[in-house]
Amino acid sequence: MTPTIATETIAAADQPTELLLYAASSRDHPEFRYLRRYWRVDGPQCAIGPSVLTKLSPAGHEALRHDLLLPEHAPGDYMDLTHLLARYDASSPTWGRNGYTQFTIDLPPNKALHRGWEKVRSWAWSYFVRDRRLAVLMVLHAPYLAGSHNPSHIHLLVPVRQLEANGFGASVRDISTDEGAEEAYQAWCGFDAWGAPL
Repeated sequence: MTPTIATETIAAADQPTELLLYAASSRDHPEFRYLRRYWRVDGPQCAIGPSVLTKLSPAGHEALRHDLLLPEHAPGDYMDLTHLLARYDASSPTWGRNGYTQFTIDLPPNKALHRGWEKVRSWAWSYFVRDRRLAVLMVLHAPYLAGSHNPSHIHLLVPVRQLEANGFGASVRDISTDEGAEEAYQAWCGFDAWGAPL
């Protein structure tokens, strides 16, 4: 091997690992979808921040609404989304594979958006934040505002490490599996915020 090739090989090995995407869909419940963003190999990793932030400005228009839900004992400065993402990226172990998981819930067209927002928010807080101590970024997209026929929907972007008093800690691995997604769907179906369906 020549020195030139060796230098190029080392440089390539030092490049951050690309954040890959795995999307799952179900014919049984197309209105509830999930995907995960992950790294294939150990080593330096691309940040999750840019990928997460693109959800706030999809296809050139602003999301209608967003909110960041935090566990009770999370540090106060993590209320700033940019800070939270920067700390997540800076503290992620290089051997970790899972970046974040995204759940998408379509909203019924015959119901007011604020009703769907409040129900999804209540479920996300109880299922992810209270029970699993995970941060959740909620993002509401209303495609009709841009002339699209796609249904209004809410994305739940969930970094997969618990957020404790001193920052990010242990990974909650089941969130980033097909089984975990199905468990979340069943929990959503069984969730009764006000005694009435969405």
